[in-house]
Amino acid sequence: GRNLLKMDAFGCTSRGQAHRAGLWVIKTELLETQTVDFTLGSQGLRHTPGDIIEICDNDYAGTLTGGRVLSIDAATRTLTLDREVTLPGTGASTVNLINGSGKPVSVDITAHPAPDRIQVSTLPDGVETYGVWGLSLPSLRRRLFRCVSIRENTDGTFAITAVQHVPEKEAIVDNGARFEPQSGTLNSVIPPAVQHLTVEVSAA
Repeated sequence: GRNLLKMDAFGCTSRGQAHRAGLWVIKTELLETQTVDFTLGSQGLRHTPGDIIEICDNDYAGTLTGGRVLSIDAATRTLTLDREVTLPGTGASTVNLINGSGKPVSVDITAHPAPDRIQVSTLPDGVETYGVWGLSLPSLRRRLFRCVSIRENTDGTFAITAVQHVPEKEAIVDNGARFEPQSGTLNSVIPPAVQHLTVEVSAA
C-alpha cells in the first residue's frame, strides 16, 4: 500500500513553495536512506549535532579506506599505515589526515611504494603518528552524514547517530539537476531504493 506523509509547510504562501516542500521530502526519501550509529572516544569527538561528517567504513566499502598512521617520514612525505591498501591504476586518490588543529585535510597521493605505505604531495602541519587517515578513491562516492545526536556512555565513550547527507539534493530540487549515481561500496549486493513516490498539494 501507499505510505502517506502529511506535513505542515509553515510560512508557505504559494503553490510553488508547497510543491518545493513536497519535492524536498520525496528526494530526501529517495536519496538519503541510510542511518549510522557508532561509538568513539573523546579523541574522535570533533563535531556537534548538525555538522556534516565523512565516514570511512571498511566493511561497507568492501575495501580498506581508513585506519591509523604508524609512522611518518617527513623527508620523503611517506606515511606507513596500519594496514595494506589497494589503490586504482587510474584516477586520482586522496587521503584525509588530521592536522594540528584537529581538522581533516585532504592531500593527493603521489606514490604507493609498498602495500602499507603511501607518499603524499604535502604533509599538513601537526600530523602525528597514530592519527587517523581516510582514503578517497575515484571509484567510490564519499559517504557524508549529518550528525543528529551525541550521547555520552558510562565508559567515557560517545555514541553518535547520523543520517545520510547528499550535497547535490538542493540542486536537484531547485534546478532539476541530474547527477550520475556513484556507489559508496565495492560490494555487489545493494538493496534498491524506494520508487514510485508521488506528492499532492492541498490547501488547508
